[in-house]
Amino acid sequence: MSDEALHKPKNQEQDRLYNQEPGIAIIPNTPYAREMERYEQFPSRFGQTPGNPYKYRPFPKMLYKADHYMGAVKCMAAPPDAAEYMNPKEYEMHMESARRFTENCQRIVNSEAEMQKALEGGWRESPTEAIEHVLRVDRVISTGAAERNYEDRGMSEKAKREAAQIAAEAGEHLAEIPEQPRVKRKYTRRKKAE
Repeated sequence: MSDEALHKPKNQEQDRLYNQEPGIAIIPNTPYAREMERYEQFPSRFGQTPGNPYKYRPFPKMLYKADHYMGAVKCMAAPPDAAEYMNPKEYEMHMESARRFTENCQRIVNSEAEMQKALEGGWRESPTEAIEHVLRVDRVISTGAAERNYEDRGMSEKAKREAAQIAAEAGEHLAEIPEQPRVKRKYTRRKKAE
């Protein structure tokens, strides 16, 4: 091999040994190694006594919430396939929609009280639990709506029209039609004919 070939710089795109070793040599017990060791949780190349030993910390914790998206119950939306779109603007719009949906389905809580409040609001500790929760709520609502429709058969025509109007305004199944306030009529006494 010629002298020129030995001293020729390696090409990172063609030589598989290019930059195979880490760029910084860590020498044990140097100030740099001791400083890096302070932040490690486990024994590492910086030293065998970590300065920040691992201990379980329950918070902060990620919670998930599922919702209806594109005709299915999902907890996170996958980005759309670019090959399916002819118009790049439409692709970007759907990409942004999926990103926002996923963002709205995730939340970080920092305490037990915050977590309890979130759990009461429909958030769950895993995506599968979140999806199961939404499906369970949907099942209860649809069962309630079916029972209400069955019981509505005996109502008067006016009451049926009111119920249909309220359900149409809501745009979804209603397990219970909210009771409308009744207009009280003023009672006037008629004078007796004397």
